[in-house]
Formats: sequence, structure tokens, C-alpha cells
Amino acid sequence: MDRRDFLRLGSAAFTTATFFPQLSFAGTLPHGWLNGFKDNQGRYGVAYIDQKLQAEVLFHTPLRLHGIYKHPTRDLIVAPARRPDTELYVFDVTTKSIKVITADEGRHFYGHGQFNQDGTLYFTTENAYDEERGMVGVYDVTQGFKRIAEWSSGGIGPHQMRLYKNRLIIANGGILTHPDTGRATLNMDDMAPNLTYIDITTGQITQQFSLSEDLQHLSIRHIDVDDNGIVYMGLQDQVKNRRDLPLVWKTNGDTLDMMDEPVEGWEIFNGYIGSVSTNTHGLCVASPRGGCAHIWDQTGTTYIKQKDVCGVSKNADGSFILTSGEGIVRDLDGQNQRHALHFDNHCQAV
Repeated sequence: MDRRDFLRLGSAAFTTATFFPQLSFAGTLPHGWLNGFKDNQGRYGVAYIDQKLQAEVLFHTPLRLHGIYKHPTRDLIVAPARRPDTELYVFDVTTKSIKVITADEGRHFYGHGQFNQDGTLYFTTENAYDEERGMVGVYDVTQGFKRIAEWSSGGIGPHQMRLYKNRLIIANGGILTHPDTGRATLNMDDMAPNLTYIDITTGQITQQFSLSEDLQHLSIRHIDVDDNGIVYMGLQDQVKNRRDLPLVWKTNGDTLDMMDEPVEGWEIFNGYIGSVSTNTHGLCVASPRGGCAHIWDQTGTTYIKQKDVCGVSKNADGSFILTSGEGIVRDLDGQNQRHALHFDNHCQAV
């Protein structure tokens, strides 16, 4: 099945799809994790990882997926395409069916989204590329993910978003792109990354944070928020071969504070943080370019070496699991499993 056939199949609401393999469970997804992958045949898709770190292919897709999210109460899995693609996939695990949502004219997705607390709305980060500004697309889940509104993201290049109470928190990476030029950065001299808060009851911006001007080339890309509303940010340096600037920050009242520098130095991340996850005990970030993960918690800091590691998510025991492009799934207690899948950037708990 090629990409055109796949999209035609999914365009007419939920239809029976043959790209779902036989699953070992029926109906509700057990507690575990979701992660995008590429297999050894070059196929993309979404895998389910269970508590024993075993991975099972849920379905295949014609293109690479990025941030993958489960509905709060229903067995729906939603994945917007990475930039500069224009498809958003809604998979129904129970009926093994799919719906494909196409971005509005002049918009493309950035690979991340967020449900509101009751699952009636779904938000995506989008690019209004001819207008050169970031947007938040608002989709009504109760109407089959109908796009009902859009709001300014408060910056350029919005990427990951998180919800805290009634505020949507947006990582505006500051990177201007256009589909005609792929993923090329078009505004190196004018980058202005920021962290923006939007009231989801009004769509209005209520607060913004920015780094100092000398750090304008540190793109704010990935974020997580803890139970106290503290936002942790993973940055990516857009200046080639620069490795020594602080890449992990957090909010502190009305200011941004950098996290304590790792004992090994900021250089361990090779200028790139790929994922951020927080739990009740601390913070973990992963860097595929640095081949490592790093934890800040009450006991101090911990350096974890792992080739091509990027996916990180909280574990039920207050720890973390990590996934890598080499097919490794591991926790911090010594368990690890190798799979014939190349895991993509983000791992999401369900």
C-alpha cells in the first residue's frame, strides 16, 4: 500500500484498515508506552511497549511520525506528521480503523499535539508558512476532529506543547521554515525563541518567557511540566559546532533558570536535546547526537551513556525508560530489551 492509497483509504472517516497487524490484546491499551519507529524493511509506524519492555507493532504508516498521543479516555491514538507534512492520523485501536485529517491550506504540522483534560479538544502546533508565524490548530474531537479555530502560538516555529490546568504551554523554537525549502532555517539572524502560555478558554496569550539575546540561537524545542507547574525546556543550538552553552532550563516564577551544569559539561549533549520528561522525583533529558541521557533529581545528577537515545518517558515507579534508534528499550534498574525497530524521538506513557 503506497502513501496515496493509504491517504485515500483514511479520508472517508473511520474505515477498516489492513495495515494493523494482529495484536496480543483486545480493546483498551494496557498501561505502557507509545513510540514511533522505522523497521528494517523501511516501514514506519507506531509501537506499543509494555511493562516488561517488550515492543509490539500497533500499525504501519506511510511516513515518519513524531509525537504520538493517546486520548485521555478513549482508545484513540493521534499523531500529527513532522514538518513539513500535512497529515494528522487518528487511529482507533478498538475498531482497527483510521482517519486522516489534512492541514488547512497554507498550514503544515510540526509533529506535536495535546488533548485538553476531558479529551473534547485536540491542539496542534502548526506553521502558517506564507505568513511566517506559528499557529495552534484547535480540533473538536466530538465532531470527528473538525478544525474549529486557530490561535497565534506567540512566535515562530512552535514545536512541543504541554497543558497545565487551563493553560497551553508552547515551545516556540524560533526557526522559520517553508515547505519549498524543507527543514532549512531561513532566519538565523533573527531567531527569537520563546515559551508562550495560552489560556485555552479564550485563546489569548497570558505570559511569555524568552532567553537573553546572546542565546537567541538556542531553539526551545521540547518541554515538560511537573505537578507544580514548573516547565522544563530542552534546547537545540543552531550554531554549527558550538557545544558549550546551557541546553536545559526551567521556569522559576517570572524568570528562566538554567539547570545545574552536568559534571561532564554541557558538551556531552553535542548541542542537541531531543526529549524532556519529568516525574515526581526529577528530570530526564535525552540527546541522540550526544549519545546520552542525563537526570537531575534529589540525589544529584546522573549521566547515562546510550548510543542514539532520544525517547524518554516516566515510569510508574517514579523512574524513567529510554528508547533508542538502535532498538534498545531500557529502564534505570538494569532491564533492557533489543528490538528489530529503530525507535523515533519520543516515547509517551499511556
